[in-house]
Amino acid sequence: MKPSRYLLTLALALCGIWLDASAQQGDFHRIDIGHAELSVMKWAADSPEAELILALPGSGGDYSRYKRVAPLLAEAGYRLVVINQRGIMGSSGELEGLTLHDLADDVIAVADRLGADRFHMAGWAFGNRTARMLATDYPDRVANVTLIAAGGIVPALTESGELASLLGNSDLPFTEKVRLARRTLFSPATDDALVEEYARELNYWPEARGAQGQANRNTPLEEWVAGGEGPLLMVMGEDDLTAPIENGKIMKTEYGDRLTLVVIPDAGHALGLEKPVETAAAIVEFLKNHPL
Repeated sequence: MKPSRYLLTLALALCGIWLDASAQQGDFHRIDIGHAELSVMKWAADSPEAELILALPGSGGDYSRYKRVAPLLAEAGYRLVVINQRGIMGSSGELEGLTLHDLADDVIAVADRLGADRFHMAGWAFGNRTARMLATDYPDRVANVTLIAAGGIVPALTESGELASLLGNSDLPFTEKVRLARRTLFSPATDDALVEEYARELNYWPEARGAQGQANRNTPLEEWVAGGEGPLLMVMGEDDLTAPIENGKIMKTEYGDRLTLVVIPDAGHALGLEKPVETAAAIVEFLKNHPL
């Protein structure tokens, strides 16, 4: 379904989300989980009863993928903790021989340190795979899963190697980064300034990205793809070439009422940066329907 502008405005008003929330900054923390130390970014609602959302970025990505949508979720009354996975932004831990089960265990260890017996889970792009693995391995801990720009079923519509080059080659000229970002991550409707900002601020964590890819290859698809048995939300950009919306349509057919599919117009693979208000509204509506 596509959220209409009227319904979005109404939802944001009811949830208390205001556009100036995007200026809010998160708080950086380090969490020792024993076998690793992970850096996290927290955005917290001003309430001790705020429900917890744990979130994972995409392939080799850091918390900045959530920088525009996270403050809006906090304004709506949630506590969001974005986890920089092993090898990213100072996070430590073994990178060899991992599986998605190992990465899911890291998330549970963070939840344990935060004293959270039960929480909402979100995964952006590659992060959705670990999120689904987590819900499969720990069904009693994960209330529901939000999948942002999740693909993997239908082949990407980009040229082979374009995204890998963007995310893996820090020596690319700035103009080439912008071109590849536009091709692989952003809608044609997105303002050039946002694409250029992304390219300018793009960080590179090649070892972590490689380890995540290996963890994915080391884990059979059937072990994680269903994402447990709880409620699922898929938020997709209508113009996403990296994870085409056909992925969501197939998932909806497979999982029926268990899965809520929201397609956002004029958004690509980076929809949380392009359309933070619409993305936040979809997540908030889903979480209100599936509270802890």
